[in-house]
Amino acid sequence: MGEVKISLIGTEHMAASLSTSFKKLGNTIVPLKGCKVCWIAIDTPVNEKGQGNIKPVLDAIGDVKPQLKDGTLVIVSSQIPVGTSKMIVKILGKKFGYAYMPELMRIGLGPSDFMNQSVITIGVDDDKYKNVILKIFPGKKVYFTNVATGEMVKHATNAFLAASLCFIYDIADLCKAVGADVTDVAKALKSDYRIGQEAYLDASAGFSGGHLERDLDYLQKVAKSKKVKIPVLDAVMEKNLKRRQIVIKNLGNVKGKRIAFWGITYKPGAPPSESSLPAKLMRDLKRKGAKINIYDRLYTDTDPYESVKNCMAIVCITPWEDLLKVDYKKVSRQMKNPKIFFDARNFFKDTDMKGLTYIGVGR
Repeated sequence: MGEVKISLIGTEHMAASLSTSFKKLGNTIVPLKGCKVCWIAIDTPVNEKGQGNIKPVLDAIGDVKPQLKDGTLVIVSSQIPVGTSKMIVKILGKKFGYAYMPELMRIGLGPSDFMNQSVITIGVDDDKYKNVILKIFPGKKVYFTNVATGEMVKHATNAFLAASLCFIYDIADLCKAVGADVTDVAKALKSDYRIGQEAYLDASAGFSGGHLERDLDYLQKVAKSKKVKIPVLDAVMEKNLKRRQIVIKNLGNVKGKRIAFWGITYKPGAPPSESSLPAKLMRDLKRKGAKINIYDRLYTDTDPYESVKNCMAIVCITPWEDLLKVDYKKVSRQMKNPKIFFDARNFFKDTDMKGLTYIGVGR
């Protein structure tokens, strides 16, 4: 990294991968004197409506500004609405540089994704800071653009992923109606080089966690303020909002009945969140009079067998690998009829569900 000293605010695990010259204070990396770069990577919390809160980022900018020497480059990677960087530049004033790097990492794989990006996109409006950025990523291909474009890259990436998911949701519904299997359709699509093996073709009961919804919400608000119509993205948001109803439809009347949720996070390794699909579905079912049991490998003290006692159904959204090894005959003995197993991620094989009524998505 040459002589570039970096101080990171917000993500301790990433900072450890980038620099050894930092001081830890809780989960915050404290800026050091002489740092040429201050990197803000604080998460923007998402509420249950999928809306992000940028206040922690703006607060962090205000907190670190007095500690920075003139000429320091401030890089922000937090998820912020396009246009927020203008606010940040006003807070910083003319003494500091500014760049926006869209965060394109997966939860649980942040350091690996960060260090192994094939192309790095950074928005910067002042060319004199480009050499500083190139020293941070020696040997990497860096694509420079302006700040507003950098902000839009993050929105466009998540919007594209969300649109891919809602596309396969429609295909899954058609597959269910005609007797096809969406998991095989997805495999065939991924084998097409024009789509690719990493395509977001995960037919499920909806996407969650907040990241995709947050960027869709940002884009809808920007479009409204600029009086631009975005019917495709509006339809993606509407499709996802209604998607989780397929779980409720397949469970039938749940009033007074007990339902087990396996997994409370939107993906393995992610932290619990009010915006996760399991959390939303649990609230929906409670409003319909259901009683909820919970099992999660990281966040509960129960085991899978204890969690299903007297339950009429299991809803599994978080695909933990250890659930593939569960004795489903034993699970069945603990449950009450109709003993439904709703696989909201098409993670399991129906042939493994001995004694249970297996329901997948689009299968």
